[in-house]
Formats: sequence, C-alpha cells, structure tokens
Amino acid sequence: MRVGFDLGFGWAKVCSEDNRCMKFPTWLAYFSESAISDMEVVSYDGKDYVVGEDAKYERQKIVIADINDLLHYFNVFKKYALSKLDIEDDVEIITGLPPIHKDKAGILEKQGITVLPQGVGIWLDVKDKLKSQEVLIIDIGFNTVDYIMVVKGIKKKGNTLEKQGVERMVELFRNKLDIPFVKQFPLQRLMEVFENGYINIEGEKVDLSNIKQKAVDEYNELLKTRLKSEIGNLIDEIESIAVAGGGAYYIKGIRKDAFIPENPEFSQARGYTKAW
Repeated sequence: MRVGFDLGFGWAKVCSEDNRCMKFPTWLAYFSESAISDMEVVSYDGKDYVVGEDAKYERQKIVIADINDLLHYFNVFKKYALSKLDIEDDVEIITGLPPIHKDKAGILEKQGITVLPQGVGIWLDVKDKLKSQEVLIIDIGFNTVDYIMVVKGIKKKGNTLEKQGVERMVELFRNKLDIPFVKQFPLQRLMEVFENGYINIEGEKVDLSNIKQKAVDEYNELLKTRLKSEIGNLIDEIESIAVAGGGAYYIKGIRKDAFIPENPEFSQARGYTKAW
C-alpha cells in the first residue's frame, strides 16, 4: 500500500493510494498513567506517546520547534497515522521536505522512505487537470510557504519562505485582538479561535470574524509582495499557478486564474501517492 505523508508543523495530512485521507494536529506528549484513561497510546522505541488532539490533555507536552524535531518524531506520527488508517503490511511511504531542508532527506531515506521536494506532491495531484507546460506551485503550510516551478515536467526552481505560512496570519490576528487573555493563548489554541472566528467567554459568544478578515486581507497582501520579491514578474507571466496546502482556503488575489484543487490541504499527500 502506497501512503502519502505530508507532515507539517500544524497538521499531518495522510492519504493512501485507495483514496482514504485523514489529518491530525502534530501535537505530541508523553503518556501518563491515571486512574481513568481512555487515551490512544502510541508505543515507539520503548516510550509511550499521545498524538494529535488528545495530546493537549497530557501534562508532559513535547514541543515541535523545528524541522529536526519533526524528523526525530516522524516515526511516532507515522505509526499513529497508519494505525488510524488500519494499514499494517507492505507499506510504501512517500513524503516531502521543504526545498530549504533538502539536505536532511537522507535521514528518512535511510528508513526506506521516499522523499520529494515539498510542492512536487501538489504538482503530481494537479498536472492532469491543468495540462500546462509551465506551472508555479505554491504550497501554503502552517509554518512555511514553499514554491516550485515546473516546466515540461522538470523542476526548474524552488525555495522555502520560512515563517510565512498560516502561522503568520494567526500572528496578525493576535496583534489585532483587544482581549488581553486571548492574546496570551499559545499558538495552537489561538489557531482554533482564528479558524472559528469567535470565542466563548463566560458563556457568551464573542464574534471575531471582522478581525479575522482583516488579518486574512493583510496576509494576502504581504504574501503576494513577498512572492513578487522572490520570483519577480514570473508570478504574472507563468502559464498556470496552483495554490494548495491548508492556507489555500484563505488566499485570494495572487492571480485571478490561480487553480485551487479540491480539499487543497490534502493535495500534497494525494500527489505523493502518484509519485513515479
């Protein structure tokens, strides 16, 4: 069974070649025993972990701070995902790394995992729909924005814009809030508030949708400006643009004909399963 694994700082998106997809937050904690516990435990290398949503209920949380942490705990997240998809035998894992971290591919390749540049998965997912000779792929993740230019099936240029993903949008949202204790929320909790567009305070629903929209609009302008500085007028001149990743839901104005695939947060993982 071929499985595409798009592991990011905010979410892990996983798709199997038989078109089953799932996602979970890349939250991790050590499992602690208690008198009552119905946690789903992942045991790996002699340690017990809680992965995903349930990790927030554990005391000993593990901070995933950078790419080295993601790679270090890759097998814990992988084991959890395969268990949720009920896949046990004959598994071929295809994943990707941001272009800026391509030198770390060997860490996973030594384990028999196929590693592609992040963004290639999206191209594999959309290329038959676009049927273009030139495609600019923009992958808007939680932490990074990765782009890759593909011309006649050949990867011509690509790079990573660090700290420019959805996390940047949430920080813009934080800066505009006038509720002091909400501004102090950790990023993961604040992300939930941002996605909902409201928060319940003492039983009262406080609408934050206007603040959210202002943050989204500001982020769009910042991202377009940054991309222009990276690749110049190519953003206007290239034949086709495809935008995917979890941040694609918030993007507008990069180019009016930009293609956003169905369920864009899964595009990368879906494409990995179609790797040559």
